[in-house]
Amino acid sequence: MFRVCCRILVGLLIVLSYAASAQQIAAPSDKVVSIAAEDNWPPFSDERGRGLSTAIVSAAYKLAGYQIKTIAVPYARALYYTEHNTTNGCWNVTRQRSTKQKFLFHEIPLFKAASSFYYFKTAKSYQSVADIPDKAIVGVILGYEYGDLFEEHKGRFQLVEVSNHEQLLALLNDDKLDLAIFFDDVLNYYLERLKRKDLQIVRGNLNYISEIFVAFNRDDLENKARAAALDHGLRLLHENGDYQKLLKQFSISPEYQ
Repeated sequence: MFRVCCRILVGLLIVLSYAASAQQIAAPSDKVVSIAAEDNWPPFSDERGRGLSTAIVSAAYKLAGYQIKTIAVPYARALYYTEHNTTNGCWNVTRQRSTKQKFLFHEIPLFKAASSFYYFKTAKSYQSVADIPDKAIVGVILGYEYGDLFEEHKGRFQLVEVSNHEQLLALLNDDKLDLAIFFDDVLNYYLERLKRKDLQIVRGNLNYISEIFVAFNRDDLENKARAAALDHGLRLLHENGDYQKLLKQFSISPEYQ
């Protein structure tokens, strides 16, 4: 009888041991957040999906006990993947009326990004998109958000939507647009990299300062916890001073942060 009890006890211990091991293996998968990382917005997210966004989100999630896995895709596709739950979320999304209808957001922005009006040779005096005349030919990046006011007025313009910044630069420099809207840090990155002396691009007034977030799929119930964990990690990043170090590492202008 004693031997039988011992065998039962040993068997239970083995089962419990396997269960504990299985939990240890399964637990990390519950703490992995899949993110569609746009491939055309350096220094925030480059062709490999790497940049300031990666650094901030991965560091924040690490502090909250999570990790991320990313797939680099064009921005419009990143939004599509998130909306259709192919990925848990995507980053570099402006929280505005049009995006809040589709996605779940965390509360603390990753950073702020300023966009401005740019012209060929001579800047115009437009103070906002409300000043841009009807039928003006306005160049933008496909799928990007430029603020609620832009959403209200864009139907008045002849929008030229392209998939990358070099295309938009070429169109503007060939005088095929009345103006283009660029995010300032992103345009500065491309101008520094391209070193083209033939560009005659001039900056006009500020368009909008976007607060940038990770957007999450609304239907996945786990995403509320993932969003809360990201906020927790972001708070810790700000408190320990690492956040400002990351901005400096990627040469982000502190003007609007």
